[in-house]
Amino acid sequence: MARKDKSNEQESQIDYEAKETENTELFDQLTNKNQEYMIKLNRRLDEANVSEERKTNIFNDMLKNILSEQANHNTARNIYGTVTDQASYLINGTSGAVEEPVERSATWKLWLDGALLLGGMFSVITGISYFTSNSEAGLGVTSLLLNFLLGGFAVMIITRYSPQPGVKGGFLKYILATTLTMIAWIMLMAFSTKLIPPVINPLIPGSYTLVIGVIAFAAKWYLKKKLDIKGTLI
Repeated sequence: MARKDKSNEQESQIDYEAKETENTELFDQLTNKNQEYMIKLNRRLDEANVSEERKTNIFNDMLKNILSEQANHNTARNIYGTVTDQASYLINGTSGAVEEPVERSATWKLWLDGALLLGGMFSVITGISYFTSNSEAGLGVTSLLLNFLLGGFAVMIITRYSPQPGVKGGFLKYILATTLTMIAWIMLMAFSTKLIPPVINPLIPGSYTLVIGVIAFAAKWYLKKKLDIKGTLI
């Protein structure tokens, strides 16, 4: 029995040392802002006399989460809230578990979902106006392509600033980013319709534009499930 306990202690020590080494490697890959976050959090946990072993286990999970989210331009503060909030959670919690980051798909998936969403929406609105007015409402081929392209980037920006749990001022930034992005998108679409020569921007009949919009919406819902796209607006 004593030998078994000793063996378990040795395995635990090896696991602890391995995580310490891994934590150092992960920390070096963080951005300066994320490194600063972890340094401040470590200081808060030291002040609360949290054991080195528990900190190592906590930081191992956190560092992996933060590093994986850096590719999506997500900071440690966006994921876990302020240093004070996260320290309070860890110190007063009943376990060493950490909050899971907001799950978000790869950038290209968010762009694809956004392109189909805004591109489809604009196409449907244009197509409907064809049936509700006497004008030959429709979109030019080049304008339609730009609509989908720019719509994808617009949604990427809006998603980037979507409110995160525990982040103060997040909602205000989201409203500002959404407003500016939508204004820029609408203005670019309006200018493109007037400035692009008709020879490279032949008009698509409104009825066809409506069909394209409906197909775009259907493709959005299908691909969202097919590609398991997460973190989208809708």
